[in-house]
Amino acid sequence: QHDHITFKPRNARTYELASICNMESAEIVEFLMSIDNPDERIINSINSAVKWFEDSKIFGIKVETVQAEPTEYIYHSTNIDKIVVEDPSAPPIWTRFYELGTHRPLFSNRDGIKVYSLDKVERERRTGYAWYTYSPKLILDKYNDWLSKVNSSRQQ
Repeated sequence: QHDHITFKPRNARTYELASICNMESAEIVEFLMSIDNPDERIINSINSAVKWFEDSKIFGIKVETVQAEPTEYIYHSTNIDKIVVEDPSAPPIWTRFYELGTHRPLFSNRDGIKVYSLDKVERERRTGYAWYTYSPKLILDKYNDWLSKVNSSRQQ
């Protein structure tokens, strides 16, 4: 989320705090990678994003869905919960939000108060929102082919 005039990060919904947003960033980078003959600004943006995606990988955990007591919330009902478990063989994962300045994984409840782990998020938000993502992996998987294509077109 960003301010439409200053382009500075800003809050959106109360649980979407100003932050670096990996899921949404991956979608933007994918669009930028689709541009034919990108200029230096686009190339630098993509390279910077890829570096960020590499640097912000989280290893050794995965998110599991477990059965839980059926519950009705205002915006959804659920009979599951989401928990983070250690798994050394898990593929890299990313949180949706990273705190500005510290780059710590960032979460929040509907009250807008920062928390730093999924287990501190109330069940209503744990089960009603995507806090973790694999979206950056799609970009990392395409990056070398994109870079080769860009480099070959620049040499012509």
